[in-house]
Amino acid sequence: MDQTARMLDEEHLVGTALMPDPLPAARAVREAVGPLGLDDEARRVLLVAAVAVVDRTELLLAASGTDIDTLMAGPAGRHLHLVGGRFRFHHPRIRSVVHDDADLASRTAAHVALAEVHRKADEPLIAMWHTALSTLAGDPLLADGLVELAEQHLAHGDVHRAHEVAREAASHGTDRVRARAFAVAGRAALWAGHVHDAVVYLRRATSPSDSTAPAAGAPDAARSLGIALALLDGRPDAVVPEDAAGPDRAAIAAARKTIRLLDGAPGEASAILSEVAELAPARPAGWWFDGPDEAMTPLAEAHLRVAQSYLALRLGNISEAASVLDDAVERLPVALAFGGLGIALARRLDLVRDGHLRRATTALEASVPGQVAPVVRAATLGDRAQTAVFDGRWVEAATLLGLAAERGGDELRRLWLPTPDPVELLVLAGQDRAARRSHERLRLRVLPSVGSDTSGPYTGGPVHTGHAGAGPGAPPTGAAMSSGGFSGGPMRRRRLDLARAELALADASGVNRARERAVEASLRVGSTFERGLTELVAARSFARLGLPGDAAAHLLGAHELFEESGAKAWQHITEQALTTPGFVRETPGPVVPASGDGAGRAGSAPPRPDAGRTRREPPARPVPTEAPAEPSGGPVIDIGEELCGQWSDLLTERELDVARLVVQGRTNRQVAANLYVSVRTVEVHLGRVFRKLGVRSRTELAVLALRG
Repeated sequence: MDQTARMLDEEHLVGTALMPDPLPAARAVREAVGPLGLDDEARRVLLVAAVAVVDRTELLLAASGTDIDTLMAGPAGRHLHLVGGRFRFHHPRIRSVVHDDADLASRTAAHVALAEVHRKADEPLIAMWHTALSTLAGDPLLADGLVELAEQHLAHGDVHRAHEVAREAASHGTDRVRARAFAVAGRAALWAGHVHDAVVYLRRATSPSDSTAPAAGAPDAARSLGIALALLDGRPDAVVPEDAAGPDRAAIAAARKTIRLLDGAPGEASAILSEVAELAPARPAGWWFDGPDEAMTPLAEAHLRVAQSYLALRLGNISEAASVLDDAVERLPVALAFGGLGIALARRLDLVRDGHLRRATTALEASVPGQVAPVVRAATLGDRAQTAVFDGRWVEAATLLGLAAERGGDELRRLWLPTPDPVELLVLAGQDRAARRSHERLRLRVLPSVGSDTSGPYTGGPVHTGHAGAGPGAPPTGAAMSSGGFSGGPMRRRRLDLARAELALADASGVNRARERAVEASLRVGSTFERGLTELVAARSFARLGLPGDAAAHLLGAHELFEESGAKAWQHITEQALTTPGFVRETPGPVVPASGDGAGRAGSAPPRPDAGRTRREPPARPVPTEAPAEPSGGPVIDIGEELCGQWSDLLTERELDVARLVVQGRTNRQVAANLYVSVRTVEVHLGRVFRKLGVRSRTELAVLALRG
């Protein structure tokens, strides 16, 4: 692999220049392939397969002058898959070795044979391509047709073939045709995410060296050149729908609207994304004109997938957000979308899910061709703060969050990257005076917004717009992202930030009221993760006030919600807190969850000095008489009838029975068997329970019961 790397430029290695096709057959590649054991006929067959752009077996046989029985019985058949009238190499490395071993005369002969076969098959465009590659000297008569062919590939979303064909057209054409070919090659490279190639070819298109006449398509090339340079500068608004056509236009428009609506209207953002869900994904580098007539190009799809991942994160579904982004990172130029915003997302998802950065994310970060937006650079400080939180270094975490806000991270808070609350970090660090000053600055900062949105628990002051690493009271970061970037109404984010800050600072007389307001604010947000974070803040507040029973209930709720969202690292924090002496009571109570694969990770702060005062124990809770639900890998929560008895005025007797069993962790089928009713009846009763209690999931129902 190292030898192959030395054959490539730095731009190839980071993905901003198109890789050679096929890749060089370095020594490591040859060693991996081993001896192929080919005779002359087998070499001819495999070379035709290596240069073909259509994978139909009958064309391979006709161009190589062999038959299927001979092919299957000979050494060439050992290196090809032949299925359903199609062929492909067992591994791309074999293609590289076969192509590299062939001399120019053999390659030329293979292209001549394929050109003849495609002419007979009435496929003149493909025949023209092979004819061009078999021509040792440039043929201007082929250039026009090749440019049109490249434009067809680009219209189909096949940017790699478009780039390859356009470059070949440029080698044959002169003057205007040559400049036009450079323009197509540059646009194809741009939409593939190969921005360095794009800059090179688009500059040739806008400033042709062999003609003083203006190049055909020069205005379009100049516009594309500006986009490529803006991407290198890390501008989040580098690509807009007007720069694209067809599926690309729809994808980019949906992605940009989603990013704008993430904070205030996630439901509307979800509806917008659903409208483009059926768009064909970027076409992989394969054979010509296979697949749908239109497909997104990689750069457009990268924007769309980043937006989809962010929407899942906004709704608190860490697992789905990571799944969408993981797939995109493997196929698409994610580092270019929205000024590199996908990098910030990938890093934070790794930390929340795994507690550390994965190799794929490190490689993604290394693939940035130039700069990233300031908001992305600021997110790195938030990442370091997140790691400090996992290790219980509260002062360091709070300091890093404040620095992130000062360095342009204000917008990230509105993108809901999972981050602890700065005011609570100061409380955990024992810096109560600093925490109250920060809270006051936060409250005063949002006073001008009073009255703009009175739908939440606060009509007297929504909250601050700190960065995903921002500290309260930090100065604004200057101009917000452009209208196509990250601006949006921050009311829900501000309201939740302030509610949790007041919960972290609450005294014994006001903690219950502060908890209710924070829970209401998080419910309005609609994020499973943020709901779990609110439960964790509540747990720490009750522990600080010497109320371990309430702290344990909220910790269990946080654990359930973090598990549901896929935030494993935060789930481990709650697990350790539940086993920390002095944090929760050691007398019989809720069952502590068993540590999972991340057991032992640091995360909870040591008990505060005031946590050791005389504690008020809640009444003992009876153990349910029914058999426990089957284990599911999560914590086993032993919840008695009294926890659900508080709902007796709201629910019917049968609804209360269903709610009690669901809170104990039973499935609908298990509830039905226990109550001797049908599963459908259980579903109907459970739906009524959800509506009457204002919850949306079984987990929220369990958390509501645990809170008492």
